[in-house]
Amino acid sequence: MIPSDWARASVQREYSLPVQREELVGRYVPDPDRPSRQFATLLDYVEEHQGDRVYVESPYVDFDYRAEYSNLYARGFNPPPDKCERLLFFHGEEFLGFCVVRPTFKPVGRTALRPPPALARYVTCTAPHVVRPYGLRFEVKAWPFISQDGVYGRCAHAAIWAISRYHHLKHQGPKQSLAAIVEAAGTTVVTDKTSRSAGLYLHEVADAFAGLGLPTIPYQPSNTRDLEATLCRYLNSGLPIALTTPGHLTVLIGYGYDEQGLFFVRGDDNTGAYERTRIVLSGKEAWEMLLVPMPARILVPGAAAEIRARRNFAEQAGATETTEPVLDALIADEFRYRTYAIDAAEYKAKLPARGLGPEVVDHHRFVPASVWIWITEFQRRDEPGGKRVVGELAIDATSDPRDPQPLFANLPGRVVSWLPGESVPQAKEVPVVDLYDTALEPEQHGAS
Repeated sequence: MIPSDWARASVQREYSLPVQREELVGRYVPDPDRPSRQFATLLDYVEEHQGDRVYVESPYVDFDYRAEYSNLYARGFNPPPDKCERLLFFHGEEFLGFCVVRPTFKPVGRTALRPPPALARYVTCTAPHVVRPYGLRFEVKAWPFISQDGVYGRCAHAAIWAISRYHHLKHQGPKQSLAAIVEAAGTTVVTDKTSRSAGLYLHEVADAFAGLGLPTIPYQPSNTRDLEATLCRYLNSGLPIALTTPGHLTVLIGYGYDEQGLFFVRGDDNTGAYERTRIVLSGKEAWEMLLVPMPARILVPGAAAEIRARRNFAEQAGATETTEPVLDALIADEFRYRTYAIDAAEYKAKLPARGLGPEVVDHHRFVPASVWIWITEFQRRDEPGGKRVVGELAIDATSDPRDPQPLFANLPGRVVSWLPGESVPQAKEVPVVDLYDTALEPEQHGAS
């Protein structure tokens, strides 16, 4: 039952946590026989951050709920309210995130909450969310989350929406509503769109991403060589991965290692934005298919980029006496490889802070590059801490995936560039830098 003062300016504006948690639950999940696991998980995350205050912004007009409302709810005889309320979460003066609450059976709408402390360092796919309640401005870096409403949008729509909204916030892609996701999936084909949504087949999921300008690279887990490395390359790049399991679609948004080995962080609209999971290849929870939606202009898959980078790096390592120790280390398998896609401008902006010599920084900055590049870092396996990169090589992510093109590279004492229109690479000697930092954020720590 929707509260009588729903979306009015007279609502209670502030709640204290954890003291008034049950009052908050009673307002937004009033039927104890129909609990909201998503809302409970959301409050658990807030309490993990020692969140102590919740502010209520009411009424709140939400872009996504309004699209759902106009496409379905408004056509009913007794529709729910057309406005939402937005909850703002704080620890003291520190902003933790927000949740838009819908007046529907599944109330958790558009949500952005800082990853919980236990998983924060492993989440590689976060984007900045800015809110401006009452003339104030707050920002949080988080994975965008929404639960299905169980009527108009289902789990697949929610997962596709989350990936699309992430690319909008992170890479300035178009802003799509949940209604646009339903439309892009091709499941609404009749003139009268007043109908419940069913789940999506895999080809409909892929079609939806393509219709949103995010063509996908598919992988079948049971048939993918070196599956862990494949997943880590994309997650290192901040590229979320859609995961299908029997009857469900979720999103992989990070990874890490614990005493049991490799685990992944998953956003699941049935539970919450951040949960641990592991690769499962059989049984009821088996991973059936992985889809990697790629920003426009990334044409080269991660594996193809790494293969070409390793080949070109080995060629340059044997080119001079100075770089021969690198070739020896390659032959002795003393390196691990970290491959990731990155915006070239962002990559070049990070160069001075990584411990590279000024000659290398200047060289890489002035070599022409595509908007998106693949970087393969060659790292010492036995070096703990941050400074363990020996050299790296950039691949044009927009080149022909059958023949990825190198752009530039550095090894100790040598920089190389493959310039457009030149048949042979240009190289020159530079002062030797033994080890330096990765270009990834600190939490993006895994190797491919």
